[in-house]
Amino acid sequence: MPKLRPFRALRPTSEAAPRVVALPYDVMNREEASAQGKDPNSYLHITRAEIDLPISVDQHADQVHEQAGANLADFIDRGVLVRENEPCLYLYRETWRGSSQVGIVGCAQVADYQDGTIKRHEKTLAIKEADRIKHFDRVNAHTEPVFLTYRAREEIDALTARVTQEEPLLKGETLEGTVHELWPLSPEDTSLASEVFESLDYFYIADGHHRSASAAKVGLSRPPRADAPWNEFLAVAVPDHDLRCLPYNRLVLDWGDTTPEQFLKDLSQVAALTELSEFAAPENAGAFSMYLGGKWYACRFHPQVLAGKELPDSLDVSLLQETVLSPLLGITDPRTSERIEFVGGIRGDSELKAAVDKGAACAFYMYPTQINQVMEVADAGQIMPPKSTWFEPKLGSGLFAHPLWD
Repeated sequence: MPKLRPFRALRPTSEAAPRVVALPYDVMNREEASAQGKDPNSYLHITRAEIDLPISVDQHADQVHEQAGANLADFIDRGVLVRENEPCLYLYRETWRGSSQVGIVGCAQVADYQDGTIKRHEKTLAIKEADRIKHFDRVNAHTEPVFLTYRAREEIDALTARVTQEEPLLKGETLEGTVHELWPLSPEDTSLASEVFESLDYFYIADGHHRSASAAKVGLSRPPRADAPWNEFLAVAVPDHDLRCLPYNRLVLDWGDTTPEQFLKDLSQVAALTELSEFAAPENAGAFSMYLGGKWYACRFHPQVLAGKELPDSLDVSLLQETVLSPLLGITDPRTSERIEFVGGIRGDSELKAAVDKGAACAFYMYPTQINQVMEVADAGQIMPPKSTWFEPKLGSGLFAHPLWD
């Protein structure tokens, strides 16, 4: 059913890889990107090309994407990036904090995305799609992969165990300490992996809904041709047992029409609150931690709040949105509200505490969404609330790109 095709990757040389590999474009602000992109060989010059332009230039301006295209051409001219001679799939391992995540790199199909063989669980925003479309068009390449997952298969696990005994072709480390390694698969292993994937029912998008939607629109906007590279998009398929989902926390910036005192009173009708002497993460579903007024609270939704709920309404992020953020704090659309920010779990409780201590209203530390819940929601054709999942480690940027030229 789903297809992951071999391709002729654009990749760094073994010597250049440690300097090229970078964090993905969307996990840092402009200041952080500038600091991390000081090396002229950093891939951030392609994915965050505004770092090479005056601060007055908006990071979403056409000029930024034109600069990205020029920078990609420069990387190729200088021999930092080279084109693979023959198409293949790759094995890609990330090691972070003592655990590894291993995926197969290849090209997913726009047709599979269109017909639902690649399943989604999030809505996309038109403004974000437009930015990615401009980037792919001006650079003429898919510069970062879509993160796919699937129900694990023993054949792929065995291939992974065997291939990772060899020395990788490329190796590099990103700022947060993730080690990235890449192995090209032999023609035999490429065929094996392709056949196993075609025996699956579905791929699931773990992360990269805007990238996949934008890549599909770019492909459909170009002249139809059966073997065109724009019929595909760059992807990494990781088995479900390797995925690590951290909480995606909520930071409320102001009180709106309520007060801290009234909010605590109202919240007690929704959840049981216990004041804590120090931070403690929620240990199971139906619970969350809250920081307000210099204190941490352990909170558990009352049984009547949980009763009768099915996915996706039973997700903790859904419960918080529908019973707390919307009715008590007036944040009815978290996708567009300027009164809420989302803080990935890798940043921890300390960042939430610091933000509230500096003037934000309150923060919610969530129990993480589980990957089986993501798949169940996608299988049912349902949509999760925005910012429901935060996977770590993030897929690295720069070890492979998919050119949209022959």
